[in-house]
Amino acid sequence: MKATCGLVYRVAFVLAILCTGSLVYNMVAIPIYEEQVFQYRGTINTGGEMVILIGFVLVLIFNIMSLLWVSSRIRKAEAVRKGDGGILALGALCLILMLGEKAMVDEIGREYLLGWEVVGEWIISYVFLTIQLLYNVVILRRVYRAYVAQCSEAKA
Repeated sequence: MKATCGLVYRVAFVLAILCTGSLVYNMVAIPIYEEQVFQYRGTINTGGEMVILIGFVLVLIFNIMSLLWVSSRIRKAEAVRKGDGGILALGALCLILMLGEKAMVDEIGREYLLGWEVVGEWIISYVFLTIQLLYNVVILRRVYRAYVAQCSEAKA
């Protein structure tokens, strides 16, 4: 049973690292592939656009799974740990921000085709992505600490 729990924490940790890396990649790659992403909107190439799409899907899956993980830890705990409520609220906010991020990307694409200025949309988009990155780092630390606690408990 303890080996299974250790495996679960390892998988969660790897998913957190993978998701954080894909979020950083998306933050860097969207401006690089700006023309391909926003000008040729009808097709998705197997290059950078597909990796960006997979990255956003991973972020969404990670947000949902981590929100469920935090809420289950709160339910299981006899005393709520400091910051768990804030992390739960931040996770819910990140799910909402994913919708906002989609709206901003749509607006950037629409205004890019019209030749309008999109600086404000880029700023909003990167604020949303930075909040997502902050949440990923917080969850990454929590999963790592839980894994270390699980390993020390198993050794004792």
